Amino acid sequence: MMKRLFLILAIFTVFGQMARAQELNCQVDVIYPQIQGVNTAIFDQMKQDVFEFMNNRKWTNDKFTIEERIKCNLLINITDARASSNTYKAELQIVSTRPVFNSSYESAVLNVRDDAVTFEYFQNTQYNFNPDNFQNNLVSILAYYAYMVIGYDYDTYSPSGGTPYYQQAQRIVQSAQGSNYPGWKAFESDKNRYWLVEDILHKTFEPLRATLYQYHREGLDIMSDKTQLGRQKIMASLQGFNQIHRIKPMAYVTQLFFLAKSDEIGNIFKEAPVPERNTVYETLSKVDPGNLAKYEKMQKGK
Repeated sequence: MMKRLFLILAIFTVFGQMARAQELNCQVDVIYPQIQGVNTAIFDQMKQDVFEFMNNRKWTNDKFTIEERIKCNLLINITDARASSNTYKAELQIVSTRPVFNSSYESAVLNVRDDAVTFEYFQNTQYNFNPDNFQNNLVSILAYYAYMVIGYDYDTYSPSGGTPYYQQAQRIVQSAQGSNYPGWKAFESDKNRYWLVEDILHKTFEPLRATLYQYHREGLDIMSDKTQLGRQKIMASLQGFNQIHRIKPMAYVTQLFFLAKSDEIGNIFKEAPVPERNTVYETLSKVDPGNLAKYEKMQKGK
């Protein structure tokens, strides 16, 4: 009897652990098309270590089921490898998506490419992370983007819901100020890790934060049964970029939003009534001229 009770408890424990999950469902790929003369087994181990760091760590205090995990894809393209010193240069791209209610559609939320990735990597090393103590640049970069992905995702479900996670990312930026690694400092570029989190937390970009919520929760999530109303909510949400444009045109966070959303917006509005298409075109041609060709097609209903 006791053995049977123990077995039942063990089964419930296992299923309970399976039902709970960490926040991220991050698919990782490490490629090295330009690298020669290096034992490529190290990149397989790097991929595994990055995968475990992103997916096995608890990033928030919230409980997630396996189905609720935030999907993202992380690509690390190694562009230079110095095996003698275990130093690497890479280009990193991370794309996160969000499910749309009552559909099988996944909407891109954040799409970032980071070309300023330089780090040391040692096999068979336990990498610890502390947001206030800069120890390893690769770990800090991965943690930074983990928090940014979570912050953006939370912003789509509740107004400014991502703030605690952006603040964690900002702590990482602050702890990296004494390092010599690129991407962390304000003066290096206006499109780097420093400015991404600095701007997303700044009052100027509150309309963008509002757009993330309105566009997704009030717009996309109701389009399965209220298509016209959902489209109108999305159209209204985009008007916030007019205010941002007057203060800081072509801001990095604005460009990232449309990098993730321009194709989707075109598909949503190409079948909209002409007045709606014209309103959206008028806004987007001004605040996102880099994708003007897409919006011209949308305006013509193509």
